[in-house]
Amino acid sequence: MSKLVDKKDVTDAFVDVRIGNAKLVKTSVIDNDLNPVWDEDFRVEVCHFGDELLFEVRDKDHAYAEFIGSVAIPTSTLMSGQFIKEEGFPIKSSGGKHKGMLKISVQYVSVAMMERTYEVECYFPMHRMCNVTLYMDAHVPPNMPRFESLMTPEGTKYVPAACWKDVYYTLKAAQKLICITGWAVWDQLQLFRGENKAIYDKTLGELLIEKANEGVQVYVMVWSEYTSGSILPEKGFMGTHDMETFNRFKNTKVNCAIAPREISVNELTDWTQNQFSSGSYTHHQKSIIVDAENPMGGAVRRLVAFVGGLDLTGGRYDTPEFPLFSTLLNEHYGDFRNSNAKSVPASQGPREPWHDIHSKVEGPVAYDVFENFYERWEKQGTKYGRLNRIDTSQIDYLCQAPLQDPNRAWNVQFFRSITSDSAVFNPEKSKRLNSKKGRTVDASIAQAYIQSIRNAENFIYIENQYFLGSAYTWLSNSDANCHHTIPSEIAQKIVDKIAMNQRFTAYIVIPMFPEGDPASAPIQEILYWQTRTIEMMYKRVGDAIKQAGLNSHPTDWLLFMCPGKRELPGAHLDRLEDPTDKIAKVMRDTMRFPIYVHSKMMIVDDAYIIVGSANINQRSMAGTRDTEMAVGCWQPAFPESHPYGEVHMFRRALWASHFMSTDQVLLYPGAIECVTRVKEMAYNNWQQYSSSTPGTKTDGQMLSYPLNVMADGTLENLEGFACFPDFPGSCKIMGKKSAVIPQKVTT
Repeated sequence: MSKLVDKKDVTDAFVDVRIGNAKLVKTSVIDNDLNPVWDEDFRVEVCHFGDELLFEVRDKDHAYAEFIGSVAIPTSTLMSGQFIKEEGFPIKSSGGKHKGMLKISVQYVSVAMMERTYEVECYFPMHRMCNVTLYMDAHVPPNMPRFESLMTPEGTKYVPAACWKDVYYTLKAAQKLICITGWAVWDQLQLFRGENKAIYDKTLGELLIEKANEGVQVYVMVWSEYTSGSILPEKGFMGTHDMETFNRFKNTKVNCAIAPREISVNELTDWTQNQFSSGSYTHHQKSIIVDAENPMGGAVRRLVAFVGGLDLTGGRYDTPEFPLFSTLLNEHYGDFRNSNAKSVPASQGPREPWHDIHSKVEGPVAYDVFENFYERWEKQGTKYGRLNRIDTSQIDYLCQAPLQDPNRAWNVQFFRSITSDSAVFNPEKSKRLNSKKGRTVDASIAQAYIQSIRNAENFIYIENQYFLGSAYTWLSNSDANCHHTIPSEIAQKIVDKIAMNQRFTAYIVIPMFPEGDPASAPIQEILYWQTRTIEMMYKRVGDAIKQAGLNSHPTDWLLFMCPGKRELPGAHLDRLEDPTDKIAKVMRDTMRFPIYVHSKMMIVDDAYIIVGSANINQRSMAGTRDTEMAVGCWQPAFPESHPYGEVHMFRRALWASHFMSTDQVLLYPGAIECVTRVKEMAYNNWQQYSSSTPGTKTDGQMLSYPLNVMADGTLENLEGFACFPDFPGSCKIMGKKSAVIPQKVTT
């Protein structure tokens, strides 16, 4: 509680909590009260450098927040183990005047004191006796040569699963319920392509209408993109098809809701924020929840859910081959996408290859995926149709997953980024959550990432569409509003391992550049923030190597890579139009293009995996910007000391696809022999990709990220490559900061 002594004005007080440049907490605003009582609790993961934990008391006005005073607690006091319990501290203005008292409680718990577990204390509990199927890309054709020699530890051949094929059969078998949400859901999507179209040659929309007409309750919730149906035509600026899909289902039995990402409207400044959020932030969750046959038999069904990065929309269909030109007249006819070079015609190519990761979860965790959908529908979907809770006489939502071997069962936990503006939270469960400006915030995805990074012993493997954060540690622009701690946590893990003389490697796979014109101001600014993040991490690793006196290089511990495809010409080009577009001509000559990484995945020690929709940026991790979802999965029978279960096999399959190699050295990613071999392959692939010699083909698809990391951790451009291959001189690899774009959009 704070007593504010300035009686000339009625105070609308709130408190910001900081360490250095990092913003940790923002309380609710209490209007017109000189004796405000917040009574709010926060749990905050910290990975910061600072001498003080600072509580800043402010008065919120319409246009700005006036600083009243602050309370500073030395971090050394907290790190010594002292528990500050309901103590009153004097609030002092910048001039040192006494401005009242602030009563607070603070307890610091070190990582060393925390239990080492993958189970996260959050809104949704961890569930046992589940099953998980992991998918790379939308489809994996049978008998792909790159997987032929990939054997499980038991000596059986590894057989990858095909995502959209499984989605189709799961939807087709539904008898009671189908719930779908996505950043984009396109009713015209075809799940089967090429010769597989014989299985089902109709669209997703036709399939859902068929199921609804059979009596299945079908609910579709799509993000209402701000420009669609208003500023721009039906398709909208982002091409999400939201109004197309909504209008397609409007007069059918399919319940379709369009949901903007809103923030509560209380006063002028909140109205402005709401308009900004609706136009800039998204509902980014991607899930499918379906009833399925119960392994115990009988009429009572169970739930199955799909969660991951793959939207049911255009441009997502791809295989691990990532063809550039050969499928333009068949598999990708009518579904062409190249957002990196939008002037390229579909009849000329190349297309934009699309790499993604998805999952299917079975068992009690599937109900948590439904509960998320239900809570969102209760907030924003009720006017589009009533969604009832699960009828347990029809669906046993606690049904265990069908398992051939119970010893290989999975533990699975569901995580989110979302606020009470977009979901009706369970009051009892929400006691575990933080708040911001009075809104309840579920940021458990960031919590899960941080906890699993801290638990890591040997290696981390990340694939993500974006990688930027921990701005408070950047060497410049440290005031940028991008304060989640994940990059800093990874850097600190490596620094700690170097200090203990223990091996560790963090492999981070990102796109060559974010989707869009790499010369555009938004993409250049994202690249600029990304460079600041990478720069910070390598500098800390370089300093740690120097301090430990090791004969080592920063890339032995931290390695950034990006996928790209360069293929040979063939007869299929003769069936395409001759390129008339300027960029299309260049790319027909070079026969190369970056493979876009849309994955949102992290593997820890081959024992634990997070798969979801969340990018590694502030938008996804804050909980207050984009809405996201993820599942954290592990098999207890395969801990990091014996990590040879299905997470291990999925990582090996990804590497077999990316590097075109099943070399035995790749079994142990934390070992120096493994990272050395990975660097060799990635460097050779980059040399082949970037070569000016025509007719060159990449041996594998994973390239070194085109930055030169020096021995001390500083970054330089590669000689001759300040810009990306085949793109104009304004497409700087290190990016450029914008003077006009709001940072909340690009961070």
